[in-house]
Amino acid sequence: MALHLYGVVWAGTGLPAGVIGRGGARLRLVSDEELAVIVSEVDADRPAGPDDLLSHARVLEAIAAAETVVPMQFGVLLLDDVQVHEEMLQPEGDSLRHLLQTLEGMVQLSIQAFHEEAPALAHVLEREPGLRAMRDGIRAAGSGATQGDHVALGQAVSDGLERLAGHDRDMILDHIDPAVDAVSLSEPTSTLQVINAAVLVARDRRPELDAAVDRCREELGDRMRIRYVGPQPPYSFLEPVRTGELAWG
Repeated sequence: MALHLYGVVWAGTGLPAGVIGRGGARLRLVSDEELAVIVSEVDADRPAGPDDLLSHARVLEAIAAAETVVPMQFGVLLLDDVQVHEEMLQPEGDSLRHLLQTLEGMVQLSIQAFHEEAPALAHVLEREPGLRAMRDGIRAAGSGATQGDHVALGQAVSDGLERLAGHDRDMILDHIDPAVDAVSLSEPTSTLQVINAAVLVARDRRPELDAAVDRCREELGDRMRIRYVGPQPPYSFLEPVRTGELAWG
């Protein structure tokens, strides 16, 4: 057997009732005077599967809902409590205390927004009369329209959707900015994704962020689908805190 490490909290932190670790194992804390590592026993010889990864994430999300936690990357195993002290709590103590102090009371939420293609295109044509006239001209020309005309229209439509994405992304950021402490933007994962953001928010200001996301949904109407997930541990903000590069809002 070995110990699977989930994350680090302040010593004395209570573990959420009813939450279990990998393979249904009981969670417990390995603590020193200030810090505690959340662990559960696992069979070190059993290959990890998707259910184990989900269990790891669920444990961390359950803790993050009420407590500040520094998450560990999935798959960190140590032999026993002694090794947890020798390889985690003692050598990493200063760094872990800095992270917990800096991120005290904070949680991460993920905001991903995607254009619905047909409504977004209709909105582009409505807000850009020149593009609409270009399309109507090609339609009126019928077989007289050249391949070059169609290519130019396709590029103009693509450019229009990109401008709309920029407009909608800025609108979302403007709405959520007053409620959050920091934003981490990642590259879109598809051509229809408008924003792929992780935000850091004080736990007691979460209702303000919820309301801001609701306003975005109302204003963007049927042209946008917003995926709003959390609370989560502050995955996207650990390295910026370590390096001193976190830009507070």
